[in-house]
Amino acid sequence: MILIIGGAYQGKLDFAKSEFNIGESDIFYCNDKNIEIDFNKNIIANIDKFILAMIKNNKEPIKYINDNIHKFSNKIITCEDISCGVVPIDYQMRVLRESIGHCLSILSKNSDRVVRLFCGIPMDLK
Repeated sequence: MILIIGGAYQGKLDFAKSEFNIGESDIFYCNDKNIEIDFNKNIIANIDKFILAMIKNNKEPIKYINDNIHKFSNKIITCEDISCGVVPIDYQMRVLRESIGHCLSILSKNSDRVVRLFCGIPMDLK
C-alpha cells in the first residue's frame, strides 16, 4: 500500500498518476455520498470524502478501515490531511478531523510507503 497525504490542491492525485503510470480508468473517486469503496481500482482517491460519507451515514469509518485493511494492501490511497489548523466548531467536522487522523494512522502503519505532498513537492515519510 502507498499512502499519499497533503493539504487541499497540493497535487496528490497528479503525483500518484504520474509516479505509478496509472490511467483515469483505474481510479476510484470517493465522494461524500458513497459508503463503499471499489477495490477493483488501483487508486483510491480522496478517502477523506469517503470518511465524511461514513460519518454522515452514522457508520464507523475507523472500523471499516480496520475490517478491510487487507483489501487496501496493493492500493494507492490519497487523502487530504486536515489535521493542521483551527479545530472546527461544528461537531460533525470535529468528528471528521479525528476520524481522518485515526484512519491515516492505521493506513500509514500498514503502508509500504507514505508520501506527503507540499506545494507539489513529494516528501517520503516512510
